[in-house]
Amino acid sequence: IELVAGGTLTVVNVHGNSGLKLSDTECRVALFSAVFEDLDGAPAVSGEQNVVLGDLNTDPGRNHTFDASAVKWNDHVGPGKAFRMHTAVGPDVLPTYAGNFNIDHVASDAFVGTCVHPAATPKTQPVSPIVYFDHKPAVCTLR
Repeated sequence: IELVAGGTLTVVNVHGNSGLKLSDTECRVALFSAVFEDLDGAPAVSGEQNVVLGDLNTDPGRNHTFDASAVKWNDHVGPGKAFRMHTAVGPDVLPTYAGNFNIDHVASDAFVGTCVHPAATPKTQPVSPIVYFDHKPAVCTLR
């Protein structure tokens, strides 16, 4: 994205495949490797400023003890890493998916800020009246 003020913003939308079989986790590992390490010779996040967002289909704050794809994500995102999480992670964070997990995330290498999940974050309203939608969108203020 070319910014009016100059420079560019690269946005990478990820949607990891679901499941916990070895083939599922291996596929997500390959996806996160392409995002952060090598997609045809360079990482997908090789722009001046980068935002990665989407449905990871793994919870990097809870699944890192048994899911290699959560480990791969955490290799690149978190304290002391090039990318920081803007959505909440961790075993004590209020789950936003199926009452058990946080799989919808936003991370960047150039911004600070936080996100809320409407209808899941306390004192927020849903963005849609559809009650059977299983994901809660992330609404972020990043600077």
